[in-house]
Amino acid sequence: MAAYIVFHGVLPAVFAQNPFLTGIAVMSQSLAWIPTAMFGFLGLLSYIRERRSTQQEPSLRAQRSRSSRPLSSPRSGFPDARGQADAPVESKEVGAPVRAAASSEKPEINGWTLDALKLLEWKRFEQLCVGYYEATGFTVTTVPHGPDGGIDATLYKAGIDAPVAVVQCKAWHKPVKVEQVRALGGVMHERKVRRGVFWSLSGYVGRPVQESAERAGIQLLDGAAIIERIRALDQYKQATLLAQAFKGDYRTPTCAACGVKLVEREGKGGPFWGCRNYPRCKVTLARAT
Repeated sequence: MAAYIVFHGVLPAVFAQNPFLTGIAVMSQSLAWIPTAMFGFLGLLSYIRERRSTQQEPSLRAQRSRSSRPLSSPRSGFPDARGQADAPVESKEVGAPVRAAASSEKPEINGWTLDALKLLEWKRFEQLCVGYYEATGFTVTTVPHGPDGGIDATLYKAGIDAPVAVVQCKAWHKPVKVEQVRALGGVMHERKVRRGVFWSLSGYVGRPVQESAERAGIQLLDGAAIIERIRALDQYKQATLLAQAFKGDYRTPTCAACGVKLVEREGKGGPFWGCRNYPRCKVTLARAT
């Protein structure tokens, strides 16, 4: 509109005062629609572009939201029963936390299955072990967090001061080898406990494991055997254990030193779990990319 006013009114009025510019004034009036049309076309293009950008923003935000969701499956074999990684993160750069690694899209858990058991992070797996033995009548003592001395639970019977058994739990996604079983046997010998129980989510590998367990008096339970024993409980106790095990965030690993949930971090070697209390606590766990 401004271009039309200038070329159709202002310029002809100015040029009309000079007889030599009268022709230009006439031409300006006749061609005033050209710059008006040009600016109008550019304005229309700008409007269309702005509309498209506005319409695309929600879908772009949704895509970024989907791409930023944490992986729901922990790395194969990443934590042991005290939160130690199978393979430490090769990175000195801790970096800022990416996000609190909440479990995304939790599957519905309606009963005790091996697949459900494998969803539990190492600390929740250990708590399930404690809950199971309490449900069977034992008094159980544990170490909340920090070094466990080679065992995760000590079992007592009513009226007996000395422990009747010690338990070690490994929520690894790979089979336990003989070294871990021998270590439990050494703790039993040191504490003069005759009975031991080893919970391994993914079982055991090698004949020496069975031989060492037999010599030391250790009962070996893999994931399937654990499920079998839980299912042998009455329905009320099964339901109680299920509610306790799968309450809240049962997938994000816990810091073995601080007892708090870890967060996702980025380092030179890729994503990993790091303690939210860094730099005071430098506990890390490997995480699948």
